[in-house]
Amino acid sequence: MEDLRIVHLDDMNEIRSALSIAEEVFMEFEAPYFVKRGTESFLNFLWGRRIREMIADGEMQVWGCFARSGMIGMMALRGGSHISLAFVKGEFHRMGAGRMLFAEAKKYALAHDITEMTVNASDYGLPFYKAMGFVPADMQSVSDGIISTPMKAYI
Repeated sequence: MEDLRIVHLDDMNEIRSALSIAEEVFMEFEAPYFVKRGTESFLNFLWGRRIREMIADGEMQVWGCFARSGMIGMMALRGGSHISLAFVKGEFHRMGAGRMLFAEAKKYALAHDITEMTVNASDYGLPFYKAMGFVPADMQSVSDGIISTPMKAYI
């Protein structure tokens, strides 16, 4: 197993690299189960102006997980409590990168007196979030073609 490290990203080039990882992993593991509209909605969010504004305003924090080979995963936390994006390259699944990214987001939330985190989990991500202590908060739904299950965890 490689030595992994988590870095808070504030350089826009690194953030673009993180968003590229999100797109790559989404297209491989999520998009095949989405309708065209869902894939388009996700990509519009990922590369749209609003996400850049949230990052610039400090409303969204982004972390990257690095191995010797470079960035292998990323997580974005909105408002200190909502996981907006969480992706790890396929060849690094089940090696601790997601767990380390979540631990860093949780540490950030706790430092800001936040005791509950939320996520809208895809079917593919459900097992990971359950392992991190999340439970469904509502039934699965579809919004703009994006299929997700609202989940929450007390931290």
